[in-house]
Amino acid sequence: MDIRVFKTFLQVAETRHFGRAAENLFITQAAVSARIKQLEEFYDSHLFIRDKNNLKLTPAGEMLIAHANLMIEQMEQSKQSIALAKQQKIKFDIAATPNVWDAYLNSRLNKSIVFFQQVSLGMEISARETIQRKLGEKTLDIGLLADPIKNTDFTNELIGYFELALVSTSEDYHELIEQYVYVDWGLTFQKEHTLHHKFQPALRTTTAMIALEVILSQGGFAYLPIELVAPLLKSKTLYVIDSPLLIKRPIYLVTRANNSSNKLLANYKHFLQTMQ
Repeated sequence: MDIRVFKTFLQVAETRHFGRAAENLFITQAAVSARIKQLEEFYDSHLFIRDKNNLKLTPAGEMLIAHANLMIEQMEQSKQSIALAKQQKIKFDIAATPNVWDAYLNSRLNKSIVFFQQVSLGMEISARETIQRKLGEKTLDIGLLADPIKNTDFTNELIGYFELALVSTSEDYHELIEQYVYVDWGLTFQKEHTLHHKFQPALRTTTAMIALEVILSQGGFAYLPIELVAPLLKSKTLYVIDSPLLIKRPIYLVTRANNSSNKLLANYKHFLQTMQ
């Protein structure tokens, strides 16, 4: 049933006059009569009692008023909802572990926002376990980690590397031996660190920015991303210390195993790989 038929009925019920209803709706009186007739045939009931100069609603007409208002309201709401749905952007959510965020994604944040300008983008820093859970729950599209998730439910793709350097606020880090800040760079790093170093950390953190702030304010040394500290090395605010550790760390793009056909995901993966 055309919603205009109900609007015409309500206008006639309000004005109690076919002619005035026609004027208010900017249609002919014949069109008003035709629409009322259509309603009466649909409900198989007379809606108005037509006397010479007096138009009254029948009991059926009185009953229809509430339903007509409801029909119009619901139709208008549905139009608004559909309009909003057409405007709504696709959601795409990315999470990185703190170490990958600081060493890699943070410097690519602005370009990523530009890449996703037609998308409702979500970005967060999360623990490895949280990323795995959210990927499994389908509330996350991509996880970026330094170690793969060894589970057949997920796909791990090596998309690049970031480099670490052991940096210190003093050229002779031995004088700062009690001010070492340990940054968690993943499982492989933990094993190598245990093998090659006996440092007793003054502070442990998962975030390179915390470690950097601490050593700059209090003195000390830590493994930090070269990309992050390059300006400080150039200004000799920090100094590189020789290290036996393998300091090139991988970056894995992790997705649900059945999500590999997502075109947006594939395009973003290519985008990251071209930014190495």
